[in-house]
Amino acid sequence: MSMDGILIIDKPSGITSHDVVDYIRKKTGMRRIGHTGTLDPNATGLLILCLGKATKLSEYFIALDKTYEGKMRLGVVSDSHDIDGNIIKENEVGNISKKEIRKYLSNFIGEIEQIPPMVSAIKIGGKRLYKMAREGVTIEREPRKIKIHEFEIININLPNIWFRVSCSRGTYVRTLCHDLGEKIGCGAILTELKRIKIGNYIIDKATPLESISTKEEIQKNLIPIEYALDLPRAIISTSGESLFKNGNKVKTEEILEINEGTDDLVQVFNRHGVFLGIANIVRTAVGLSIIPKKVFN
Repeated sequence: MSMDGILIIDKPSGITSHDVVDYIRKKTGMRRIGHTGTLDPNATGLLILCLGKATKLSEYFIALDKTYEGKMRLGVVSDSHDIDGNIIKENEVGNISKKEIRKYLSNFIGEIEQIPPMVSAIKIGGKRLYKMAREGVTIEREPRKIKIHEFEIININLPNIWFRVSCSRGTYVRTLCHDLGEKIGCGAILTELKRIKIGNYIIDKATPLESISTKEEIQKNLIPIEYALDLPRAIISTSGESLFKNGNKVKTEEILEINEGTDDLVQVFNRHGVFLGIANIVRTAVGLSIIPKKVFN
């Protein structure tokens, strides 16, 4: 039985994303498994695992926008920007109003630049930043462009703020909290974080890791490759299938059906409904064609 597909896991606190991968590897006996976006050990929530041939899809999930709910504490600054780091200083919070905090939040909506924390897995000069941080080394980091779609307050009970943020790939939510604290003037650290959405996948559809104990349970919860991505579909002819499998362009006359939508990517199937892979859509004056990007069969 095929074990090619994606597994939507609700990660518990206290373990790394790689621990989750290792756990599923032991249960399935498979090596070809990877996750599509790290959650810090104390963070919880959505973790998408790609199994078997579905590992070819990893880049698409990594690129998706993500939504988190979390809690930050004002008046504290740490080197990692969260509660797990070394506390650098503590400040008085004062009697700041909800209206004032919302005003500061508005500075972080849209495309912004963010300087990654020293305690992160980013590599500079071939070495992970967190390893340098452990050695007491701090180096200059280049700011990175990210996009914040939503940064909303759910509740306030000072010094704690509960929030929701929807953001692009590469966003450090703990750094977002740190930077907000700097704007306010008292500092802030992230104390709790839960990822509740990746693309169109929501936490309510995830399987708690602790409820998976057998290979059969993994198989039951596995989403097949052809249903994993929210992309339009194309059906191609037998001759088009041969071209596609060999990495060649498939022209209009070989495309039997396509619902292209507005995306530049399409899932490709043969006449019998077998999933063949992902392709780029090319639109020209003489018609539409597709160029293989990921071939699965």
